[in-house]
Amino acid sequence: MGRSKKRSCHFDRVASKYAHVRNTDPDVVEAIIHHLPTRSRPVDLVDIGCGTGRYTDIIARRFKGDLRLLCCDYSAAMIAECRTRMSRGFPSKDIHYCRVSASDLSFADACIDAIVTFNAVHHFDLDRFVIEASRVLRRGGLLSIYTRTPEQNARTVWGEHFPGFAERETRLYPSERLEEAIGSVSELRSKGIREFTYVRKEPPDSLLNRARHFHYSTFALYSKNEFKRAVAKFARRLSKLSVRGLVEHTAANTLVLVRKT
Repeated sequence: MGRSKKRSCHFDRVASKYAHVRNTDPDVVEAIIHHLPTRSRPVDLVDIGCGTGRYTDIIARRFKGDLRLLCCDYSAAMIAECRTRMSRGFPSKDIHYCRVSASDLSFADACIDAIVTFNAVHHFDLDRFVIEASRVLRRGGLLSIYTRTPEQNARTVWGEHFPGFAERETRLYPSERLEEAIGSVSELRSKGIREFTYVRKEPPDSLLNRARHFHYSTFALYSKNEFKRAVAKFARRLSKLSVRGLVEHTAANTLVLVRKT
């Protein structure tokens, strides 16, 4: 079974629970909206790896102009969940849904104003995705990549306390690798890289529940017995970290903004 097929199977399996066990970072959406192109016509925005539409939903609520949204994912189950969310919240919005591979975007050249992707690029062939994004973006269009680097991943509560988590997660791209891929496409210009840091407090049971529902695809890299043992050890570590029933932990992500010249 190929990597894309395995990825699709995992997300098909967790789609119905995914939105309930993942954190969403609204602050980053404001930074992206600030850089969206201004148009007299609707802005054509594509969310690649949209999942259940957690971030597409926020963009639709906060962008003040007209939007034409295209929600794209490789998992059919995720697209179905996204469609349910978006049609319920925005019945009159111009929203479309498409199952695509990030390496082969099935759009015409220069037809899109903005491409966004949230916590998904580590599932992509980065170089092919950047080339395809450049192809389909209009001149002045925006490419936005929100992700976690290996260093950021290692500093999370999962990387520090869930056995084997940081070592197993080898798919994340360092900032330098993201910059290299962008720099290799002559039409793209980096607008900068920014780190977003969040301090969170959660009950140990909340963190354990998210792990048991595979809120990170990293957990699919464990065998069943390995995962069971890791969860048990994680629970013991959380009990020691808990203060007044809460575990305080820090999460950081990287936002890369790119403009097509």
